[in-house]
Amino acid sequence: MRTERRPTSLPPSREAPEQVIVRLRRSGRHLVWPAIFFVVLCFGVGFWWNRFPAPWLNTALPIVAAGLTVLLSLLPLIFWLNRVTIITNRRLIVTQGFLVRERTEFLLGRASDAVLRRRPVQLLSGSGDVIVHAGAEGTMVLRDVPRARLVHRAITDLIDRANPSGA
Repeated sequence: MRTERRPTSLPPSREAPEQVIVRLRRSGRHLVWPAIFFVVLCFGVGFWWNRFPAPWLNTALPIVAAGLTVLLSLLPLIFWLNRVTIITNRRLIVTQGFLVRERTEFLLGRASDAVLRRRPVQLLSGSGDVIVHAGAEGTMVLRDVPRARLVHRAITDLIDRANPSGA
């Protein structure tokens, strides 16, 4: 007697699994001024340490310096680390936020084209804005992406693979 076996799981998908191509942050150019400020502040505190006539000023100096360091050096670094762009073979994903994470996804299969826009300062640093259009569904702008030409070329290739008919 022959018994029929039922499959215990679904058959494997014929599509290739989604792969992460690259993870990006904005250009590191945004951290130059906070880093310069931090170095200048450290030298300034070292120079002015114990040079004030009133003792309370010598006590207030490191407190004010710590507050300025947090405000003008540490917060820009945290904001820069906070926004991540992930490019996969099927979509673009942008995540940002401190306490509440915001995630924006954009399917490359619906995209029609990608445009690279570079301002003069971005030209000097090799970064740029990559704008991905999807017709009536909207656009996604990847702001100040490092190595913008390479990212633009990769996104264009991914759009061409997702839309083989050229539609």
